[in-house]
Amino acid sequence: MSPGSKRTIGIVTMAVGIVVAAWAVFGPPRDWEGGMRWVRHGLALGSLGAVSLSARLMFPDTDEDESKTM
Repeated sequence: MSPGSKRTIGIVTMAVGIVVAAWAVFGPPRDWEGGMRWVRHGLALGSLGAVSLSARLMFPDTDEDESKTM
């Protein structure tokens, strides 16, 4: 996979993660109780994971980036 396509996928993933997180905080009905409350928390944690994954896609860790002072 080319670096350009990884960055594009990373940007899209970050946007989706931010939108889902904003919806989970501000958008869903407040009367979600019981099991649906856990779904809302799962969506929030999943969006956090998506943003974390997108950062790894946009800025991959390479061997060239490591410090050569060791």
